[in-house]
Amino acid sequence: MKKQPYLRIILLLCCITVLGCKMPASPEKYFDAAALNANAVSHFGSDYFITALEYGKRTAGAGQYSYEQQIGFAIQRVERYLKSVNGLIATKDTEALLDASKDLFQFTLESYRTDHMAVAKMIDRKAPEEEIAKALEALDQKSYGTFVSKYNKLHDLGTQYAKDHDIKLVEMPRFNR
Repeated sequence: MKKQPYLRIILLLCCITVLGCKMPASPEKYFDAAALNANAVSHFGSDYFITALEYGKRTAGAGQYSYEQQIGFAIQRVERYLKSVNGLIATKDTEALLDASKDLFQFTLESYRTDHMAVAKMIDRKAPEEEIAKALEALDQKSYGTFVSKYNKLHDLGTQYAKDHDIKLVEMPRFNR
């Protein structure tokens, strides 16, 4: 009879240990966090301002938030995505996917914090159109090629991972610039 309380304690400790250990997530969770969230950064460089923030289409007073505020929101979003990816356990099957995702999100985050933010501030202070156009061109020349390379690498790894795990896909954007 005395063995039963000890057995319960041992079982309880085993359950706590199992629940406390990080277990690999489902393939869908890996795919969503690492690859699918990359859609949120698919507009980059001048394309980010022209397409995502509709630069040039706004009329005076349009838009609830300044460009700088919108870049700030994008930074927060990418930080959340990166945190989500960092929270996943790398396995032999997911390591390359997670590394590519981290690489893309870190690169994008750095550019948003520096180069994109500088352009946003320039637009908000109503700099001359020529100056803004030059800044957008310089942004693309500095980092667009690297971004496309990182994005396409993640796209290819994500597509293969989805196929390997029977995850249905809707094609992500590809860049041909």
